[in-house]
Amino acid sequence: MPRYAARAALAAAFLALVPAVASAQDAASVRWTVDDVGTRGTVQLGLGYTTPRGGQGTTSRSAPLRALEGLGAAQLSSSRGTQVSFRIRRDAGVFDCEGWARQGRGSGHCDFLPESGYATRLARLGIGRPTPWQQFSLAVHDVSMAYVDELESQRYARPTVAELVRAGEHGAGLDYLRGMGAAGYRLGFIAELVRMRDHGVDPAYVRELAAAGIRDPSARGLVRLRDHGVTPEFVREMAALGYRGLGPEELVRLRDHGVTPDFVREMRSLGYDRLSTSQLVTLRDHGVTPEFVRRANARAGTRRPVGELVSLRARGERGGR
Repeated sequence: MPRYAARAALAAAFLALVPAVASAQDAASVRWTVDDVGTRGTVQLGLGYTTPRGGQGTTSRSAPLRALEGLGAAQLSSSRGTQVSFRIRRDAGVFDCEGWARQGRGSGHCDFLPESGYATRLARLGIGRPTPWQQFSLAVHDVSMAYVDELESQRYARPTVAELVRAGEHGAGLDYLRGMGAAGYRLGFIAELVRMRDHGVDPAYVRELAAAGIRDPSARGLVRLRDHGVTPEFVREMAALGYRGLGPEELVRLRDHGVTPDFVREMRSLGYDRLSTSQLVTLRDHGVTPEFVRRANARAGTRRPVGELVSLRARGERGGR
């Protein structure tokens, strides 16, 4: 039987088992792209597909070229272009791919071949048996058995299949799980791990905050810091200005009220070098700018107290001519 006919028959057999998926997407058809990123032996692999509801899903990640079994560097860099075929093996199944490559780029389509043993293992672990669509998604996002084992090693509650799918879709994969665990955040529930990923908290952010002097904040504290734009650079600059040892809530308060290192420096240049964080917030809340302070002090011929500056501004005065 010709290869294309055999693959078509296999795809048809698979789809016959998953009518709910087939009605909205051909799960055996995946679009692939590969870009040589210039790092020896590494490419950017993209997979695109149609979701059961008719939407478009994509995933893109760095991958070693050797993970694309059958695709060589010479084929990928072909100056004239060449037909290629390769396989991507994941625990949940195999992507059998064909297409075209030229000058460091390639694209084409893959057939998805589910691995029955993967579903059986999940079921035996008490996680549940994935639907065909769930298994497809777990393969696309490379939710491996090593990921399941790592969850157990970090003493997470046993996840459901749906939670594994969501973790994969939201980028809370094995590297992220291990990285956050190594940073001291073993959160107990996969939903909490996904929440941190969704809010942009990653191991690098935790490390940079620690280097800036913010150590061991709670998971909730990390999310608040990230959500409110408290960067490691902000923490470092404020510490350099004498505001060391501030907790997450105080840092968030400063950031929310528009207190910046530049504002602190400008106020210091005007002689206000020992302002508390509460005074800084009050000044910003009342619109007391460095220019207003210059005018007000010039008119008075002296450096006015913070409370007086705030009162002047509250009365609508401009500070002087």
